[in-house]
Amino acid sequence: MSGSRWAGMTAAVAAALLVMAPLSPATAAPEPAEHDVTMTAELQARIDGMVRGFLVDNPSVPGISVAVVTPDPAGPDPVITTFSAGVEDRTSGVPVQATTQFELGSETKVFTADLLAYLVATGTVSLDDPIQEYAPAGVVVPEWEDPETHEKTPITLLDLATHTAGLTDAPPNLEDGCPDAPEKCANPKPGYTPSMLWESFSTDCADTRRCPLWKPGTAWNYSNWGFALLGDIVAGLVTPGPVPSAPTGPGEVFQASLETTFLNELGMTSTTVEFPDTTPATPYDGDAPTYRWDNYDAYVGGGGLISNADDMGAYVAASLGYLPADAPSGLKAVADSVSPVLPISQTCTPTVPAPTPPASPTNTCEDADFHMGLGWERYPARAEGITVPYAHKNGGTEGSSTDTLLAPSLHVGVSSMFNQNEAGIAQLAPRILSLLIESQASPLPAADPSLANTGAGAIGSGLTAAAFLFLGVAAVLVRRRTGARS
Repeated sequence: MSGSRWAGMTAAVAAALLVMAPLSPATAAPEPAEHDVTMTAELQARIDGMVRGFLVDNPSVPGISVAVVTPDPAGPDPVITTFSAGVEDRTSGVPVQATTQFELGSETKVFTADLLAYLVATGTVSLDDPIQEYAPAGVVVPEWEDPETHEKTPITLLDLATHTAGLTDAPPNLEDGCPDAPEKCANPKPGYTPSMLWESFSTDCADTRRCPLWKPGTAWNYSNWGFALLGDIVAGLVTPGPVPSAPTGPGEVFQASLETTFLNELGMTSTTVEFPDTTPATPYDGDAPTYRWDNYDAYVGGGGLISNADDMGAYVAASLGYLPADAPSGLKAVADSVSPVLPISQTCTPTVPAPTPPASPTNTCEDADFHMGLGWERYPARAEGITVPYAHKNGGTEGSSTDTLLAPSLHVGVSSMFNQNEAGIAQLAPRILSLLIESQASPLPAADPSLANTGAGAIGSGLTAAAFLFLGVAAVLVRRRTGARS
């Protein structure tokens, strides 16, 4: 597969909407289906109205960018449509475009999981490998011990990639990233080093926060700590190819590993670790700009990337399996990581006394019914609009929010990014996916112009994408992959 970017302009988009089944390991791209829905100017206008209406409904959000992936009715390649509205910075007023970078936050985790899938595919690691095998010299990773049988269970790579390691969300020593004045440090991540990351464990478990809180693999609890560990492990195992300069730190190693595995193949040149010299859209918390995530040290695998709609469209397409049959292992890994690998029947929220050993933690657990891929959460169909099973990953930083949903067997996906803290803001991507699902059964009814400025927004069918561009209200671009097929 060549590294060429998505190119060209068109007004037609189609989506193959069939009965969903889990995505199998990556093979050739899907063929056009019998019952396609075409992204006519009408449907494109409806989505554009939703994007613009999102800013009207949420005036605290400066700008938003969206990528929508659907099949091409004329062939096996995807069509990517991007939408954008608002500004990347309130002071400068620079409009958001498909090339505007946003902080991905925790969506970085699926990129980390892709590196793991690649290492598994190439026989470098096994998902069942205890992470002790990859710990730095001198570090002893604690195991969970059954209180009755005293049988011990280690944390594995699969446990980290599925949030089932029994670890808390953040490592107990995260504030060590602010050694001089932790009480005044808003963001410890840039100063949190790999040695601090691995020192977060304790061998005697006197401080219960530093050991597995339940038997690994048996219950789910979202853990940035776990994915920071996974990122450190997998990036160090991927052999970097030619890079502009030799990797000098965790962020550089992580970036080089992503580039040589799949970013370069997909032409994702705007997806990068948020180094200090990068310039993503200004993050906002309410009306005021807030600090950047700057997650380029040991925590990078849990939330360190920035990207744009062009790149996320390419990534979503690859995740859906739009790949040539002879795609290299790195590209296939992007699709393979979406496949379900572990059923989740219980979620637990730990409440751990801090730091008062030997007090025992209190775990509040609930029944659950979903699956984990590697990094991806796989959910059954819901009655509230998303009436097919889907994969999901989102991300939030101090001032940015992202959301990506895939309907794998429908071969459609949506990714959205905006520069505002997500608290209290309903995400737009699920509503766009619901609209695509609604469109598969029959042509959409004519939009009510009165809904143009609402979250369910729509505009009259008389306006075309070209008109939107001319008016400067939002950017609507459609890109086809060229040179991507063998």
